[in-house]
Amino acid sequence: MKIFSSAKINLNLTVNTEIIQDLHTLSSLMIPISLYDEIKIREIEDDKDIIEFHSEVPINENSTIHKSLQYLREENDFKQRFHITVHKNIPIEAGLGGGSSDAGSIIKFLSTKYKLQTPNLIKIANSIGSDVPFFIDGLAATVSGYGEILHPINLEEPMHLLIATPYEKLSTARVFQEFDNQIDTHHTEFSIHNGIEIKNNLWKPAFTLEPKLLDHKNYLESVTNKEFIMSGSGTTLFCIGDEKDLISQKQNIDIKRFRLVALTKKIDCSLLQEEH
Repeated sequence: MKIFSSAKINLNLTVNTEIIQDLHTLSSLMIPISLYDEIKIREIEDDKDIIEFHSEVPINENSTIHKSLQYLREENDFKQRFHITVHKNIPIEAGLGGGSSDAGSIIKFLSTKYKLQTPNLIKIANSIGSDVPFFIDGLAATVSGYGEILHPINLEEPMHLLIATPYEKLSTARVFQEFDNQIDTHHTEFSIHNGIEIKNNLWKPAFTLEPKLLDHKNYLESVTNKEFIMSGSGTTLFCIGDEKDLISQKQNIDIKRFRLVALTKKIDCSLLQEEH
């Protein structure tokens, strides 16, 4: 079986200053987009899983997929082992949720196929990642709490996005640490798209840690005449617009400056699958 686990974009993100059990609460409007990791899953007769990543960096045995399998087995009497191969198309440490998507898609797929009980979402959000519950559900949604409270939202309009991921990377942990160090975290500039606030209050901590992000944002806005916003904890920048216009503006971008430049769109569900 091959499944395709999508990336996400935070159309808006507000991390709250309150900390409960050492974690920040947050609120966000998130959408799945048409950029996918490819995951092959095969049953094996073995006493342990085989998990392989085709990735830009090595991924160890404490990956989100390892954790997702561990929690599925803790919640269920489930002993089947798997050979899982992941071809990474979603850039890592880029605010696109690639690792969380892989974990959430594995949990959703195996829970459905083998009729397993899904692990507690709070535990998943706290232990694997705050974006993982979103990918288990897989729909455009408002997200709150630690990431475990989901309210699907119907965004009927086709939404096209131009995304650009710089070579610079930022870990979520570092960005949150810098967020805690900064006093002024309440005021966030925003724009409006069809009644939706487009904003991110992790932007200032992110470009404080990596000043080149501001250079990339200014460059993108100068060559496209579009406003770019950062997704998640960075470093991907995105803008929303008409598909034909974005195709035209994409040609103005020097792709050598970025790991990824892509035209993408909001999709209906973060998990696709095909039989083999």
